[in-house]
Amino acid sequence: MSRFKAVVVCGFYFLMFCTFSTQAAFNKSLWPIWEVNNPLSTAVIDHSDWQTLLNQCVVTNDEGINLVDYAHLTPKQHERLKRYINQLSKIDIDAYNRDEQLAFWINLYNALTVSIVADYYPVSSIEDINISPGLFSIGPWGAKIITINGTPLSLDEIHNRIIRPIWNDPRTHYAINNGSIGAANLSKKAYLGKTIEQQLNNAAMEYINSLRGVQVIEGKLIVSKIYEWFSDDFGGTKLDIINHIKYYAREPLKSQLKHVNTIENYMYNWHLNSTVDPS
Repeated sequence: MSRFKAVVVCGFYFLMFCTFSTQAAFNKSLWPIWEVNNPLSTAVIDHSDWQTLLNQCVVTNDEGINLVDYAHLTPKQHERLKRYINQLSKIDIDAYNRDEQLAFWINLYNALTVSIVADYYPVSSIEDINISPGLFSIGPWGAKIITINGTPLSLDEIHNRIIRPIWNDPRTHYAINNGSIGAANLSKKAYLGKTIEQQLNNAAMEYINSLRGVQVIEGKLIVSKIYEWFSDDFGGTKLDIINHIKYYAREPLKSQLKHVNTIENYMYNWHLNSTVDPS
């Protein structure tokens, strides 16, 4: 085989592997052991350390994007974050009701993301933190970084094997923050079981009415890539996604969507959601 042909063949298999890896990263696959819950439980999980960090380290810019002040994160704040995550790792999550569980998983995911970025900062994008197993892996999402009830877990597993398949609620995509500008905001309020329904509604409304979530330009609808990556969670078709968006749309977006019946394109910004651009 000539060198040129070998390069072409290798390139083909590389693209095939990357495509497969990308698709696998968005697959929803239920992990049954995490379905256990106690609907009669009134116990509440303490997220006060996380709330303190959000108060101190998250600011909103002029575009309405919540940014983390990684550049000025103090050792004491970093220690508080690690302590909070360690406290969550010791919780027997099976003993709680569904709302408390969902708040737990969302806060854990977001806190782990901030912690990972803080560990590797400065980086321009969370994609640059290549700690996941696999030759062509990108980002930290595949790495086992926390143990809950004796089971090591990755961010991918928390999102795609626990949150998505157990709750089957598209609004959770607006609560999960993956450390990028293009994602839904890292909420300034810790998610709580007693308020999670309203918090999810607020998060959905905020993202959909932001320019990161949805834009209508000259009558053409451009939406975040989350609606492409997780299209099944929003109904599966472009029309289903549009109907979902219309439900949460407010003016001026609501009027702009009146005669829209298809999605023209997708957008996403992988830059780090940091107050300072480290690049």
